[in-house]
Amino acid sequence: MLLSSLTGMSTISVHYWNLSAYNSGVLIGGWINLDECEDFDEFQAKVSKATLGAEEVVMGDYESDHGVSFSEYESFEKVWEVHEALCEISEGDRDAFTDYLAHIGGIEHLDEALRSWQDAFCGNFKSIEDYAWHYAEEIYPELANCPPGFRIQVDTISWEQDHWISSEGNVFRSI
Repeated sequence: MLLSSLTGMSTISVHYWNLSAYNSGVLIGGWINLDECEDFDEFQAKVSKATLGAEEVVMGDYESDHGVSFSEYESFEKVWEVHEALCEISEGDRDAFTDYLAHIGGIEHLDEALRSWQDAFCGNFKSIEDYAWHYAEEIYPELANCPPGFRIQVDTISWEQDHWISSEGNVFRSI
């Protein structure tokens, strides 16, 4: 897929080493910013150039504004697939998507995450209790009219059985 047809940027950069040279104590490699690659072929060409055409390469490091994790031997295809997926998701939803992706097992489950994350995503809240109150007020607007002195309690343990919240405050329901 051409970058010009993608809606955004993934902000993924990867550093590859020439594995043979690395094992010999020579550091040959470089950073590749995937947002600067027009397509998969250009990405592969940049890796080849940075590693001087090495047959075996290893990912030495990576950066992502959205918390995506890669293994050091991740395939070029999988790295590019994650890049394309993030480019197609709106900028405001990328952190929520990557929280969900990490929760269901990482990039090995990318296809499943792309199919299900929007159905699972409930919004961004400070706690499960805040989400429970938000949900209850949507479903039962009469809760706002409780007489003074009455306090309605939320069973957060029950809510936590069916929902989880990321460290960023993104709430997801189990699906």
